[in-house]
Parts: sequence; structure tokens; C-alpha cells
Amino acid sequence: MKRHIGIAVFLILLASCRSPEKLLQKGDYDAAIDKSIKIILKGKAKNEDKVLLDKAYKLANQRDQQRIDFLVKENRPENWEEIFHRYSALDSRQKNVQRVLPLTISGRQVNYPNIDYNSKIIQAKKNAADYFYKAGLAQMNLNTKESCRQAYFDFLKVRDYRSGDYPDLENLITDARYLGISRVLIDLQSQLPVKLPGSFYDEVRSVHVSDLNSTWVEYHLGRVDREATYDYQINIRLGYLEVTPPIVETTEYMRRKQVQDGYEYVLDSRGNVMKDSLGNDIKVPRYKNLVCTVIKTRQFKSATIKGDIDFVSVDPRRLMKKEPVAGTIIFEHISGKAVGDRDALLKEDWDLINVDELPFPDDMRMLLDCAPVLNQAITDAIRNNRNLIY
Repeated sequence: MKRHIGIAVFLILLASCRSPEKLLQKGDYDAAIDKSIKIILKGKAKNEDKVLLDKAYKLANQRDQQRIDFLVKENRPENWEEIFHRYSALDSRQKNVQRVLPLTISGRQVNYPNIDYNSKIIQAKKNAADYFYKAGLAQMNLNTKESCRQAYFDFLKVRDYRSGDYPDLENLITDARYLGISRVLIDLQSQLPVKLPGSFYDEVRSVHVSDLNSTWVEYHLGRVDREATYDYQINIRLGYLEVTPPIVETTEYMRRKQVQDGYEYVLDSRGNVMKDSLGNDIKVPRYKNLVCTVIKTRQFKSATIKGDIDFVSVDPRRLMKKEPVAGTIIFEHISGKAVGDRDALLKEDWDLINVDELPFPDDMRMLLDCAPVLNQAITDAIRNNRNLIY
């Protein structure tokens, strides 16, 4: 990651170090102009810097004006947006260069005529707005999701250019947005053989739709808008459950340990206590063997609820995908007991025998505990299949 950041910084610095002459050669006239103006404003400009500025300025203006002339002659209404941007560029460039005018180049004073681009910018904006307004209306008349979405963006451009000229514009933006959204109804159906409380189903269906929503897709948990038409349905059908019977498994293992248990004297062949060189009685350690049996108990029980998720397109109605979903909750508890001399036990044995057995949870409690796990599985399945919905 640090390496990538270093490369990015290097490239930025490299771009900033490019000379105006290299920028001019690449055809990046405005960058060359900006660079030259900075040099001149710092008072470090040489004659060639001013020559380069003059050349870049004229070439940039020539390029924009030739492009404008072509677009106007082409007489296509969709050209007005680019014409607007070209005139805006000419105006912005003129104001930028005026900061260093007049220029003294090779002993002569150079100035540029001040051209009023405002009227042309205003007219281009007006024509562009008119084009996008009519284009948006035409897209709305097609009455498809895609066309309404395009209309929405067309109307936003009208708002940027000439919103005051169209009194119905905000309503059109709202309508295009509403009609362009794909709505998804998430529905939960239960065919489980056991009646579960409503709180269980509330938790299962509590998908965080705000995390799933995108610009043009809305997920609804139930019919919150009675007037809304839904383009897709996600039908969650729960139809299978299983609770395993309680399982108790026991295993045994034995610990053995030899420990010192006092001393005993060393006797000679006559049964007398032997003495060392200093006259002391000779004795040796006496050991005893400790034995303890550890009984390890494993309690196990599980509950599972399964179902399917159908991803359905409403118009035309077709099943796009079926995906299984399940939620499992497991009760597992390990405990132990010791029979025998506990001084033979290791630390892990003590950790085990200090845990008592627990009562098994009842079936209903375990089924209810499946709800958050099932909810997460459903959420993941919907998130992983969002590419089906657009």
C-alpha cells in the first residue's frame, strides 16, 4: 500500500515538474499557459517563457474556435453543450492571461483584444437547456426504466443551465426519478410445521435495506407503499426445521503421576541401617504412584431452519434464480469429573473438571435463536445476487 502511495506521489510530482514547453508539445495548452503564468507572476520569467505563453494562448484559442465553428455548422442540437463548454473555456482562458498582460516579448509590447463571450455563453446555455429539456421529455414518453433514468439526468442538466425557464422542471425531475427506480418487494412466507411467535419472523425479515439500496434500486420490506408497483420480488419461503435430540457423549482417560512419599533407610545384609563415611544413616527417597480417572462429557444439540429464496422478475413474470438458505444454532458444552487422586491431574484437566454440566435448552428456545443466523444468511444471499436486479 505504501509503495502504491509513493508511486502516485511520484507521478504527481513528475507532472508538476513538466516544463511549459513539454506541455505545449503534448497539446496540453491550458496546462502550459498556467505554468507560464506562474513563472511570470513569480518574476522569474525569461523571454522564451513569454513567447511560449503567447504561442500556447493562440493555439488554444484557435483550437476551441475551430471546433465551435464546426459544431455550429453541423447544426445538431446536441452540440450546444460542447459549444457552451468551449466558449466557457475561451472566456476563462482570457481572464487567466489578463493577469500578466501586457507582455513584453523581444522588446515589443504584446496585448490581446478583450472579447465579450457572455452573450455567446448565455445563448449556448439556453440552447443546451432546451435540447436536454426536449430530450428528457422524449425519454419520458418511452416509459421504460432506462429512459426515465436518462430523462432524470437530462433534466438535471436543464436545472444546471436554465432552470428558471421551465416552471415544471422540478416536477419532471421528481417524476423521472420515481419512474426510473426499480422496486423490490421482500416477502416472507412460512410453511414450517411448528407455530413460531411473530417476533421470530420480525427478526428474520429485518433485512437492513438501507445497506442494499442503490441509486436506482429500492428494497421494501412488505408493501409500505400501497400505490407502488414492484418490478421484482424476493420471496423467502421457510419450509423445513429440525431439532436434534440431546446427545451426551462421555470419554475417559487416566492420569498417572509418581510423587515422593518420605524416605526409607538402606539396610545391610544383616538388616542394620547402613552408614555413610561420616557416620550418618543412609536413606533414599520413597515414591508412590498417583492415579486419577478423568471423565469428559460432551453435550450436543442443534436446531436448523431451512428454506429457499426466489428472485422473481414481475413483468414479464419469471423466476430468475432460486437459492437455498438456512440458519443453524448449536448447543455444545464440555464438562468433566475426576475420580481418584486429583494430585495426578494436569492444568487442562483442572480446567475441564471445574466445569459442570448444563441443562439442555428446550426446542423452542433453540428455534428462536435461529432467527438472527437466518437473517444474516438471507441478507448475504440478497446482497450476493444484487446483480440480478437493475
